[in-house]
Amino acid sequence: MPSLTKISAILPVKTRGRHYADNIARCDILFSSLRHFSSPDIFDKFLVIVPHDEFEEVRGYAEAWRDFPIEVVDESVHMTAFAEFNQRHQIRPWHRQQIIKLYTPALITTEYFMVFDPDVFAIHPFTIDDLIVNGRALTYCQPRMREPHLWRPSAKLLAQDPHLDREGIWWTPAILSKTLVEHLQQRLEELYRQDWIRILLSNYMIDWTEYTLYWLNAEREGLLDRYHVAAEQGHRSMHASESVWYAGKKGRNLDEWQADHHFASDSDGLFAVVQSNTFIPPARVVEKLRPYFPITLQPYQRHDSLFLKGLELYSALARRVLQAFHHRWR
Repeated sequence: MPSLTKISAILPVKTRGRHYADNIARCDILFSSLRHFSSPDIFDKFLVIVPHDEFEEVRGYAEAWRDFPIEVVDESVHMTAFAEFNQRHQIRPWHRQQIIKLYTPALITTEYFMVFDPDVFAIHPFTIDDLIVNGRALTYCQPRMREPHLWRPSAKLLAQDPHLDREGIWWTPAILSKTLVEHLQQRLEELYRQDWIRILLSNYMIDWTEYTLYWLNAEREGLLDRYHVAAEQGHRSMHASESVWYAGKKGRNLDEWQADHHFASDSDGLFAVVQSNTFIPPARVVEKLRPYFPITLQPYQRHDSLFLKGLELYSALARRVLQAFHHRWR
C-alpha cells in the first residue's frame, strides 16, 4: 500500500542547450525556498532526472542539496526508448521531460508525487498536510479554454472529448497520483498495442502534454474526485495568483512582479514561477527574492553553446515543416 505520510518529488534537469545553462542556479533557488518554507522530511524521495551525458556533473552539484533525500537518476538507464528516436527533431525537449514525469511511478513507492521544474520556488510555509488533504492531492485548476491547443491533441490521442468548457489541472508545480499515471499508461497501451513511451514519442508532431493526458484519462474513469481536491476557502492553493511566465521588455515583468504581495501572509498560493525561457538571469531572480528567504548559489559551469541552440532551432523548424505536411495530407 503506497505511503500517504510522505510525498515523493520529481525534478527533470538539463544544463545544456537553449535556456538550460543556468538551471543549477535555479535549482539552488528552489531548494533554498523549500528549506525555508518547509522541511526535507516531508519527501520520501526527491528524484533529479538528468540526461546520461550530464549525470556525473549534476550529481556533483546535487551535493549542495543532500539534506533532501536526493537521488540523481540517469534517464538513459530507464528510458531506453529515447535512443530509438535518434533524429534530433523526433524528441522534443519539452516532450522528453513530460515522459520523464510520467515514468515516475516506476521509481517511487508513495501514492503521490510532486512535479517540480528548476524555475519553481516556494513562497509560503507548507507541510505534508497542506499538500495531501484528507488523502487527496491539492490541485490548482484553470479553464481548459486558456490552452485549447494542448487539450485537443491529448483528447484525440485518448479517443475522447476534450470538454473544453470545463476546468483542468494547471502546470508545474503539480501533484500527481501514482495510481492515475499507471492507469494512463495502461489506457495508451490498450488503445495502440504498444508500450506507452513509444506511443508518446511517435506522436511528437502533436502538442500532447503530460497533465492534459493525465487529467483527461482520470476524468474518463471518474476518479478525479477520489485523488484530487481544490483548495478550500481559507487555505492556500498550489499556485500564486500571478507568476512570471513572460519576460517583457528587458525583464520588466519580473521587476513588476509584486513580491511584497505574493509573500505576504494574507496572499494565496504556495509556489510561484519565473519561467526559464524568459532568459531572465538567476542573479536578478535572487535579487528579487532574497528579502523573503535566504538563498545560497553554488559556482557552476554554464554550457551556453550557440551550436546546441542552433541544433535545437533546426529541430524545431524540421518539426514545423513535418507538421505542415502532416496537416495538409492527412
